Amino acid sequence: MTITELQNIIKKGECETVEFKSSFNNELIETLVAFANTKGGKVIIGLNQKSKITGVNINSESIQNWVNEIKQKTSPALIPDVALIEIENKIVLIFSIQEYPIKPVATRGKYLKRVVNSNHTMSLDEIANEHLKTINSSWDYYPDPNHSLEHISFDKVHHFIKEIEQNSQTKIEFSALDFLSKLEIIRNNQ
Repeated sequence: MTITELQNIIKKGECETVEFKSSFNNELIETLVAFANTKGGKVIIGLNQKSKITGVNINSESIQNWVNEIKQKTSPALIPDVALIEIENKIVLIFSIQEYPIKPVATRGKYLKRVVNSNHTMSLDEIANEHLKTINSSWDYYPDPNHSLEHISFDKVHHFIKEIEQNSQTKIEFSALDFLSKLEIIRNNQ
């Protein structure tokens, strides 16, 4: 990243994919987790909440120690890319993370997602759905063990088929049961 690119990001301010931090802390790790669970993003260390460049003090091992801490405090382990930029005689660090392919990611038992410009704790349903989406599945893919075919209102299915026929001006030649099977609402009579 160039100084000009950094200045443009700073001008635009925090958003769904950018967060400013004055120092390395657990909130930074939470933000990386939220980014990994959403669209990815960048955490810029060395800026205050008013987007003023304050810089960050580092030594020869700071960056590696921080990356190791992020890795140890996240599950699955996140390893962000880190860029160091000197601007206005101050050091600014940029921690970048891509959207993680296996979701959700957690830190210290917390699952977070990014909404607009803040981190939000995920509900149990959101956690489960993110995991199912990751493995190309969803809750409605699995058979419902609490209901059987006798619980289906075939009158409603017939009504639904008639609505489709009217709206599409085509005739559906399947029985209600076959129609539900074609839509994969019923599989193996479940």
